[in-house]
Amino acid sequence: MDNQSDVTASSEGLVSVSHPIAAKVGKDILDQGGTAIDAVIAIQCILNVVEPYMSGLGGGGYLLYYDHTTQQVTTFDARETAPSHVDTEFYLDNDGNHLSFFDLSTHGSAIGIPGIPKLFDYLMDNYATLELANLINPAIQLAQEGHRANWATQKYSWHQIERIKKYPETYATYTNAENDYFHEGDWVRLPALSKTFEYVRDNGFDAFYHGDIAHQIVQATNQAGGQMTLEDLHNYDIQIKAPVTANYRGYDIYTMGPSSSGGITVLQILKMMEQFNLKNMGSRSTQYLHTLIQAMHLAYSDRAQYSTDNTFHHVPISELLNEDYLKNRSNHIQSQYANFNINHGVFSEQQSNTNIDEQHTETTHYSVTDRYGNVASFTTSIGMIYGSGITVPGYGLLLNTTMNDFDVVKGGINEIEPGKRSISSMTPTIIMKDAKPFMEVGSPGAISIIACVVQTIINVLDFDMSIQQAINEPRIYSSNPSRIEWEPQFSQSIILELINKGHAMERKPEAYIGDVHGLRFNYNNDKNNGATDSQWKINSEQDNDSKSSAENINTIQPHVFVSGGADDTREGTVMGGNVYIKRNQAPQLETYEIPEFNVYVNNVALPLRKFQAFREDDIYWLDLTIADHAFAVDVESGNFNNDSTTDDKDNTTCISREKLANYIQSFTNQEYIQLIPLAKQLNYSINIIDDDLYLSKNAEQRIDEDAAAYYRYDKDSITR
Repeated sequence: MDNQSDVTASSEGLVSVSHPIAAKVGKDILDQGGTAIDAVIAIQCILNVVEPYMSGLGGGGYLLYYDHTTQQVTTFDARETAPSHVDTEFYLDNDGNHLSFFDLSTHGSAIGIPGIPKLFDYLMDNYATLELANLINPAIQLAQEGHRANWATQKYSWHQIERIKKYPETYATYTNAENDYFHEGDWVRLPALSKTFEYVRDNGFDAFYHGDIAHQIVQATNQAGGQMTLEDLHNYDIQIKAPVTANYRGYDIYTMGPSSSGGITVLQILKMMEQFNLKNMGSRSTQYLHTLIQAMHLAYSDRAQYSTDNTFHHVPISELLNEDYLKNRSNHIQSQYANFNINHGVFSEQQSNTNIDEQHTETTHYSVTDRYGNVASFTTSIGMIYGSGITVPGYGLLLNTTMNDFDVVKGGINEIEPGKRSISSMTPTIIMKDAKPFMEVGSPGAISIIACVVQTIINVLDFDMSIQQAINEPRIYSSNPSRIEWEPQFSQSIILELINKGHAMERKPEAYIGDVHGLRFNYNNDKNNGATDSQWKINSEQDNDSKSSAENINTIQPHVFVSGGADDTREGTVMGGNVYIKRNQAPQLETYEIPEFNVYVNNVALPLRKFQAFREDDIYWLDLTIADHAFAVDVESGNFNNDSTTDDKDNTTCISREKLANYIQSFTNQEYIQLIPLAKQLNYSINIIDDDLYLSKNAEQRIDEDAAAYYRYDKDSITR
């Protein structure tokens, strides 16, 4: 059971983040009268200590910020850039062969110019209200004194022990007393990392790019094979831009534009889904998921063609978000069977070789609002778990692997170029209603970030869920028709029905997709938003009595209550005012035995359990209930006189029981049907290869196993 207080809404500011220590630090900053920006800086610094393998000053990110004084949403692009003398063939060895992913991602050439310190330097000058020491001292103290490693730290450190061991500085910094990966309960001290924060506290964030730490970054990068210079660090700057935006069912969605691909793709999916009555479908219905998967494929195809750093190549944002264009795109979504004839829209002749799934990236998203009405949505990353595995000597700081997100094929819009930002899917998002913040959301997860953000938004806006309910709902993800991931909370029957509609569902679920954090705002004392009667009184009184050092700049907004949601992928925590909710570790993914043979329908393996299918005397038997879902048939009722009919309502083929009576038999009180006669009745072609049964029809379906293999990877290796 999750740990939580009785109160779930606050008017004193709220934080949703992946670690309870970071949440506590954020709450403390807000309680001191700090703003959302103050909390963003303090939280990132403390995350660098408790989750150094996820994000930190050695990486980059994207900040979406709503300023209550101007009532404007601004985006800050702090994505890392390529060095000016970058080797555009760093992914090749001396013989011209591609390096292994491990060697590539632990090479100095994988490191981009970090962006987070430059972002924080700007925020300190223009938005922060507290002194830098207030924001950074908690990280210094924790790095020096130490903290207990949690189960998430053990999980990710175990997975990347080889990366940790590759470089002596990292091995010395990020292993326990037994020279092994951090285990849950280990006392973790990072005194070298505290020096990074002391240096920044005493000299400012800009000193990161000019002082001794800059020299050490360049030296460490180049000793590992990179090409970074001090000038690269001196010349780095963030980009400040307007967000990309669209209206979805009366709500204004503000999100991140290029260099991130996330915002445009999220908005495209939402606008295509807007053409359908999702509420009538239901949040876990086959028809909703069938529609959503196709919308994802359409939007991701545009992403692959047009998303890039728009300071280097034109991104046709207005065309991609054009209402008429997206309505036309939604017409490609077929109601009964998946559309595999999906191509990108045509707006230019530019070449894209993008074939990047950002498979091995590592990211954190956190959400902050303060008592004044400011909202910060921040997604931040160092790339792989433990980044490049390269630690800055004497400073304990891990450096990123952002260069791996470029397309290594030359000539396309995402090819490696000096000073360029690589493609990203990070999608911090703020939703407005009647010119006021209504919701904030974001997630890690590489390219699946987009799918996570979309589904959380739909869960709230279409299915009327609270922010926590929306995050708790199971998610799917697919950028390519050859492979679709799903979470274990979906019923087996739904997955079978989706396969019958032509979708290449993975045989087994993923433990999780994404690590979503979000906020939901309420201005109307709607108690259904999570606060108790007593909390409304307590918060109102506290609002009226609150005084802060920031009051000259920010006006306290009473009676604006905020509830938060956190995922259980890590130790997600919501904290602020009297609210305290900490997610416990999710149950382990269920393991189950599978049959001694596989059943493939149009090259997709059915996700069968051991006793749902068996072979006896060369006869393949399938649980009759499973057959109903897997082949959209009804052979149980016996109410149809004709041999075979189709129910137009749900496209179920109704076959008279008498027609197949000789092929149905009970075993251990459960009815089974002979699979081959059923397949023949349904006009499938049948092949048996190494005892596996292959059933095929629908010639338009093109499951490409090579593509499926490319998009399939060890999901335990990333937090999604």
